[in-house]
Amino acid sequence: MIHAVMGELVHAGPHAVVIRTNGGIEFELLVSTKTASKLSNLQGDARRQVRLLSWLQHRDDGMTLYGFVDEEERLLFLELIKVSGIGPRQAQKILNSTQVRAFVKALDDNDVNYLSSIPGIGPKTSQKIILALRDTIILEPPKEAGKGGQTDRRFEDLIAALVDMGYDKRQVSSVIGKLLEEHEKLLEGKRQQEIEEFLFRQAIIQLG
Repeated sequence: MIHAVMGELVHAGPHAVVIRTNGGIEFELLVSTKTASKLSNLQGDARRQVRLLSWLQHRDDGMTLYGFVDEEERLLFLELIKVSGIGPRQAQKILNSTQVRAFVKALDDNDVNYLSSIPGIGPKTSQKIILALRDTIILEPPKEAGKGGQTDRRFEDLIAALVDMGYDKRQVSSVIGKLLEEHEKLLEGKRQQEIEEFLFRQAIIQLG
């Protein structure tokens, strides 16, 4: 898998960009219009030092490389193509027409009207997307929100275990993040297993 492409931005069109690596290889990546716009506005050193996250589609008739300006955009793209009937091209069209956080909020709110307003998504497809993806995409809080609510990736297995017990994934992640912040000094120096056992007990109490 090509995780990311780094190098100089040599071309930025409305739907594709070309990046030349230090080794002299030029990669063409299909991108959303929002990503293309951000890249086309780069100047100077920023234009010469581009890092674009990527996903490679490998088919019998060829390979296509998709590019993403950040992890949130790629995450939504990868989740969308898991939905039956939605391929990479349609997922990219969805990214063209919405903000990632607005889309995820619509999923969580069961907002069929918002999703149906996106070109290429009708009411039936909206319901299918909500059924498949609701409460599955958790985004990190915006940087300006501070560290409250952010969850260390070391505790993904713990979160998964609580979700398997029937708790809401978004609520679990929020509770674990708050517990880590509130008990930072208490947990300092403890082994991973001890921390997880403490968090599990406390989370069960708070989640009810």
